[in-house]
Amino acid sequence: MRLIIQARLADGDSATTGEGDEVLAVIERPDCSLAELGLTLAEGRSMLAKVQAELISKQVQCWMSGQIHCQSCGAALRHKDSRSTVLRTVYGKVTMKSPRLWSCECQGTLQTEQRVVHPLSKALTRRVTPELEYLEAKWAAHLPYRQATAMLTEVLPLEKGISSSGIRDRILDLGKQLDADIERDIAQLPQSVADEQVRECSHVAAVSVDSAWLRNCDPGRAPGRHVNIVAGRATFTDAPPKLYAYVHKEVTSAAARLDQFLRRIGVATNERVTVISDDGGEFGKTVEGSQLARGRILDWFHIAMKFQAAERSVFGSKMIDSMERESVETEIIHAKWLVWHGKGGKALEQIKALDSRLLAREGHEFKTLWWNLNTVSSYLKKNAGTLVNYGARHRKGLPISSSIAESAVNQVVSYRMAKKRQMRWTDEGAHCMAQVRVAVLNGEFSPRRISALKIADIDYGKCIGSVSAGSSRFTEHTAVSKG
Repeated sequence: MRLIIQARLADGDSATTGEGDEVLAVIERPDCSLAELGLTLAEGRSMLAKVQAELISKQVQCWMSGQIHCQSCGAALRHKDSRSTVLRTVYGKVTMKSPRLWSCECQGTLQTEQRVVHPLSKALTRRVTPELEYLEAKWAAHLPYRQATAMLTEVLPLEKGISSSGIRDRILDLGKQLDADIERDIAQLPQSVADEQVRECSHVAAVSVDSAWLRNCDPGRAPGRHVNIVAGRATFTDAPPKLYAYVHKEVTSAAARLDQFLRRIGVATNERVTVISDDGGEFGKTVEGSQLARGRILDWFHIAMKFQAAERSVFGSKMIDSMERESVETEIIHAKWLVWHGKGGKALEQIKALDSRLLAREGHEFKTLWWNLNTVSSYLKKNAGTLVNYGARHRKGLPISSSIAESAVNQVVSYRMAKKRQMRWTDEGAHCMAQVRVAVLNGEFSPRRISALKIADIDYGKCIGSVSAGSSRFTEHTAVSKG
């Protein structure tokens, strides 16, 4: 059995076809045998590569036929020479003939001589298709660069079309463009009105934020320094959650990043949302500088862990006999449930009273129980303004823990950049990877989005170039806003 696959190209204006049909593949199989069913992966890759090369060649040839005449007077342009142009596509790398032409005499003046025009190079400013960029970035956001390269080359005819270093550069490029798109959104954020009536957002349940640390590989930084990456998740009442992430040192304003994220998920200027986080100082400053965050709530999980450490140290204390251990543990548990019901002040008083009573015993200040009790009291005193009635929120079905943020850190950062990877990152590389990975996980990444980013970046660059010629102040302000 022999299967012959031919390519037949027809003009769009008529039903006529070309005289010679191009043979793309000849596939042979033994008769009356089911040993090899269908196309193999190698045959499919080879056939797709040939179809892609044939189609692009005919498309370029048809397009070039409309470029060999002057657009002003219609005269034929003189041919200078031809060069090769390479286009990287999903189905392989295609080499095309790209003629160079002399410009028409009607375009020249006494001051300017004739110049050489290169129509194909001018039309194909980027020698890679958006679909290939999309696949490279999507799989590199889930897998290390080498594994993503191996997977794509195994399925698609891309043996000589992509490389791990090229995919890494693509991630950096797309991450910078996504970051510039966010900065453009920040510049267009509306300002809130001072006397405007504010209400709580109805469709956003809560926003939780947490941070992670990555090993640093930047040779210009001090040894032992780590990359601090922040990740957050917003939960909705009627929609799947959304993520956002950034490297703290790569953004000019964390509060502006939070406002841009909240604005993008539908929070209006007269609405506010609640942010849940731990006692990290950068989170408090972010919420204070935000226009759309109503307030910050201390994560209940971290509070419970502090109390649990104090409870466990009671059983290991040799200064307390077995009869008294139960009463001390009961007091600690009672203080924890006072915090649960929004009575943080009373809980702090009870812990201090217990600690003062135990200080009467010699050596208590050197024991683990003393350390854990002081840790709990310092934690509650430091975050007294962010304690709420956790029991009431829990009964209403509202989130009280930053576990949604910790899962966001695992999803955005750990699975790709830390856990079982042993990777080292720079601030810029981690920031760009986080932007691409968040876009992929949110379902906001597509070939059309990549094309839109390219166009917006080109238009933004032209706008800056034209305005900066007349105003140096605008140029400096734009440079700061782009980070």
